[in-house]
Amino acid sequence: MNTEKLEELAMAKTYNPETPDELVEEKKEENPTINPLEGVSEILSRHKRDKKWENICENDFSYLKVKDDSWSWHLIKLFNGAYGMVLDSEYILEYSSSLENTILSGQVSFRKEKDFLLEYRFASFEEFQNQMRDLDVVFHLVEQFETERGQLFYEYEEDAIYCYQEGYIFRLSGYSRNIITEYFQMYSLLMSFTKLVHFEYQDNSVLKYVYLLQKHGLEYLYKGIDLRKEAILSLTEKYKDFLDVVIFSLDSGRYFEILDADYYIAKRKKTYQKEEYSPLSIEHSSNWCFKGMFHLGLLGIYQEGELEQYNEIFESEELSEVEKRELLLKIVEEKEQECLEKKDYLTNQFLIFYFQETLLNPMESFYRDRWMDFLKVEKLPLQELSMASLEHWIQEKASQLTLIPKENWLDSEEWHEFFEYIDVLALQSKIHSEYLTITPSFLLLELCFFEKEKTYIITEDYSMMEWISVNF
Repeated sequence: MNTEKLEELAMAKTYNPETPDELVEEKKEENPTINPLEGVSEILSRHKRDKKWENICENDFSYLKVKDDSWSWHLIKLFNGAYGMVLDSEYILEYSSSLENTILSGQVSFRKEKDFLLEYRFASFEEFQNQMRDLDVVFHLVEQFETERGQLFYEYEEDAIYCYQEGYIFRLSGYSRNIITEYFQMYSLLMSFTKLVHFEYQDNSVLKYVYLLQKHGLEYLYKGIDLRKEAILSLTEKYKDFLDVVIFSLDSGRYFEILDADYYIAKRKKTYQKEEYSPLSIEHSSNWCFKGMFHLGLLGIYQEGELEQYNEIFESEELSEVEKRELLLKIVEEKEQECLEKKDYLTNQFLIFYFQETLLNPMESFYRDRWMDFLKVEKLPLQELSMASLEHWIQEKASQLTLIPKENWLDSEEWHEFFEYIDVLALQSKIHSEYLTITPSFLLLELCFFEKEKTYIITEDYSMMEWISVNF
């Protein structure tokens, strides 16, 4: 802009202050607004995300029932549903005993007038042999045999029953050899250990054998036949004319699984995180960081993070170091309070991101991410709390929600109805917060959700978006 034009503009503004400032407008055009998210990639590149979250080995408990018959078992699913065992339902399971189990070791305790304990640990066959040799020195060996399925049994007087199968040593204690029914129930529990097919117990021959061993073991023992040491197929064939009709109906799918709602309630409550508070503070070395606990509801508790783009404070020559810390601390505390006030809104957005993706293949996601750990199964509107009914309910809800445009989910009746069955406090245990970056215009969250690294952005108006660098 030349001198003559500047003089003309100045005279015009003298007589009319509303005259547009062409100089300012021209400068604005020369300096277009910078997208604050352009710096996200650079921020993330400075953070190492090398944490490895342990893959917890989950157990599940349900009931295996026989149609048109009163007979039922506890179905104990081990190692994320890879293996199963059955125990007579007259025993009471102590759920809390198994919540810390891993794939390497664990235990399940149960009781009926007295306490029983089933322990397991992963071990080589050589380790098993060495342990049995050590026990021989201390206790008297009363039983030793191998089943046709390769299960090795050792029983020591005044100690326990030991079984080696599928690379695991099992130890079962608390029983009495003088109570024959109980004694056979303990052996049948160990003998029922088998691989599950699609998380279901489908080894019909083993179920027949367990049923026979528990119900008729004492009767055959009087005849001089120890059912524990009989081959399964030859036994069922030899005594088929004397077996209950229910035994043969198992092959026709006459048994079904009922969820143990009490177990899932107990497990969810066990995962609830305790309310913990550690005061926030500001630290400054090479950059400005916060320490303490920054609470974001379902999105986790962040115990460390950094502040970015507050250059007016960082580079101020008027403010002392102490004043800068105080001012930045106030900003962090206000951000936390604002987010907590919008906690429900943020929770809904976050869950919608997840379910819009996973409900495209609902049953795959249901088993992979263990929805049973955070669904309020006891509140589901099902006449029968069976696994089949639950799967049908999930598929029905998925069909309803996937018909709704994604942008309308948050306000839809279908979403709010589905959300009522999600235990947010239990789901929070699936989220591991890693790092939080606070800027004037957004929050940058780095977290691990269902063992997947995720990054989310919370904008000034508390809208959430998942950060996918290729989109920016």
